[in-house]
Amino acid sequence: KQLSEELPNYMVPSHFVQMEQMPLTPNGKIDRKALPAPEQISRSTQEYRAPRTAEEQALAHVWEAVLGGGPVGLTDQFFDRGGDSIKAIQVSSRLLQAGYKLDIKDLFKYPEVAELATHLRVSDTQLADQEEVSGAVVLTPIQQWFVEQEQPVPDHFNQAVMLHREQGFEEEPLRQALTQLVVHHDALRMVFRKAEQGWEAWNRGVKEGKLYDLEVADFKDVPIGPTLGQAIEAWASTIQSNIRLDEGPLLKVGLFHCADGDHLLLAIHHMVVDGVSWRILLEDLSNAYEQAVRGETIQLP
Repeated sequence: KQLSEELPNYMVPSHFVQMEQMPLTPNGKIDRKALPAPEQISRSTQEYRAPRTAEEQALAHVWEAVLGGGPVGLTDQFFDRGGDSIKAIQVSSRLLQAGYKLDIKDLFKYPEVAELATHLRVSDTQLADQEEVSGAVVLTPIQQWFVEQEQPVPDHFNQAVMLHREQGFEEEPLRQALTQLVVHHDALRMVFRKAEQGWEAWNRGVKEGKLYDLEVADFKDVPIGPTLGQAIEAWASTIQSNIRLDEGPLLKVGLFHCADGDHLLLAIHHMVVDGVSWRILLEDLSNAYEQAVRGETIQLP
């Protein structure tokens, strides 16, 4: 505890081993191979203490949802449970939905549930404007960097994720979820055009052209193996190569029905997505799809 007041959490040892002297190599350096294996006991594997206050219970509930791994107690530590900077953002976002405000810096400074709960504040934050965003957009620095590279084929610079669902996807709820995803995340409707003065970006309105493209293919009769893999890969390549920066949509989707379930390809141009965005988009897509399957009105954060 004393070390944690001076050092970041990842530098605080999770256990200590007392030794008479350190083993050295012939050149006087620490002989790491001769060091005894420490008992694998984490700081967080102490006796479980259940959350008591409303703040502790809200924090534990959010950690369980974001980090997984079973019940969260008062002595659990964020980074010991697999937390990282991106998950910290998710924790903060979910706490806001639960009515509490958390500064990310406090999560790094007080990574234990009992301590962190005392730094939660009841949220009085007003919701951000949820109205549709459309019109001209100034390029961000990373977008400006991309266009300055003058790629020979700038349309073909996307990121893609392939999801698998053994029980398959229902096509209509999937379409509803994808529609709401693009309506909610306005940047997915952007297009980019090269003009005389340089590149220009335009955020299309919901009614300005298609929100996404979805290609559906049935491979249920193709045996699981290399042939199926090649067939899916060929379709995926075609889908990704059809992205057009100046026309949109920049979200292309492929749904492949196979004998082992459904494979869902999501391909998005890198101009409107990055590694952090994917976690948010996939969580929203999952929640939207489940709501649509249940026949509910889709509500995103």
